Amino acid sequence: MSAEQASVRGHADFNRLWTGRAISQFGSDIGAVAIPLVAVTVLDASTLELSILAAVSAIAVAAFAFPLGTYVEFRAKRPMMIATDVIRFATVITIPAAALFDLLTFAQLCAVAVLNAVCQIAFASASQAHLRALVGTDQLVDAIGRLESTTWASLTVGRSLGGVIIAAVTATGALVFNACSFLLSAFAISRIRTPEPAPPQRRPKEPKLRQVLGGLDFVRHDRPLRRILLNWIVFAGASGMAFPISTAFYLRDLGFSAWEYGLLMGVPSIGGFIGARLVRRAVGRFGPIRTLWITGVLRGPWYFLIAASMPGTLGLVLCGLAFGAMLFFTSIANSAMTSYRQLRTPESLQARVATLWSFATTVSQPVFMLIGGVVATWTGNRAALVIAAAVMTLAVLLLPRTSDLHGSVNDREDCGREHRMK
Repeated sequence: MSAEQASVRGHADFNRLWTGRAISQFGSDIGAVAIPLVAVTVLDASTLELSILAAVSAIAVAAFAFPLGTYVEFRAKRPMMIATDVIRFATVITIPAAALFDLLTFAQLCAVAVLNAVCQIAFASASQAHLRALVGTDQLVDAIGRLESTTWASLTVGRSLGGVIIAAVTATGALVFNACSFLLSAFAISRIRTPEPAPPQRRPKEPKLRQVLGGLDFVRHDRPLRRILLNWIVFAGASGMAFPISTAFYLRDLGFSAWEYGLLMGVPSIGGFIGARLVRRAVGRFGPIRTLWITGVLRGPWYFLIAASMPGTLGLVLCGLAFGAMLFFTSIANSAMTSYRQLRTPESLQARVATLWSFATTVSQPVFMLIGGVVATWTGNRAALVIAAAVMTLAVLLLPRTSDLHGSVNDREDCGREHRMK
């Protein structure tokens, strides 16, 4: 990776992709608020049913991630993104339509959740695989930083906007906005004019299982990526573990009100937005691996401050600043990790390696959350947060110390083919 990273500013086709992804992200955040409310207000769903509704998406991702990544890999990426947007529109719009005629069922909500989770994985895999070809390697870091900044902005604004829309037009009405966002995303992507490279071709004699596990096999044999993936699993898992514990800690131990809790869930995401916009400078100055190391050291310890906080306004400010600082460094690390991974991975494995990361996150976080619940029950919320902070901080030890990202793209393509032939 060159020392000086180019800006993607003025790249019309990237802006179209960015616009499409931003619209669908904000729409999805509205849906994330609206669908559980529909389950409660329209179907009078029980707590168990709400848990099932939340779990089916994760189960779908775990079950279909690897086959789906392989399916996406060997097909044109732009039509795949458009198709998944159209499918998500068609499925989400059935909820307000069914509710209008009093035909909505809990099974339908679960089916929509599963289809949307599968389409989200396909869309993310296709867009990540397509990005490097669209903007080139020199502009990739800046492009990923801009996409990451939109993610954090949607976390800050999207769900709050969802609450406002729900208050104005009800939860089922808000899902109309959610559905239409996918159509707008498809339209924006359809306007990309840069010719898309031909997708990689399947090896005729390669066993199906090796095709499906191609991304896993490549990462398993690539030491830097293997260590980065392990670091990501541990850090993301510990972050997931800390989330429900911190919720209980804020509301019960520190006695924060609902609106104070809402501030803590939204405002600190500004730190993630700022970090994502600074990643190009960080990687340009330090390189991707050193950037990962620096941010890996700095992102975890902030949770110790949260665990040390006390009730009152000072405690609220301290928790907000600590959470925002953690998100700032995490955002830089995520963008540096994604750009390094995409530059290191052969074109023929981009979708499958991206899917591997999604699978690892989806599977590991519920496991860590369960462990965190047990630990908090035994030790209390404050002590459990200290343990989560320690795990997040120590995860940096799994990162590689050096990078050999100096070989040609063709060399890495040869490496990918070699691993698939084993």
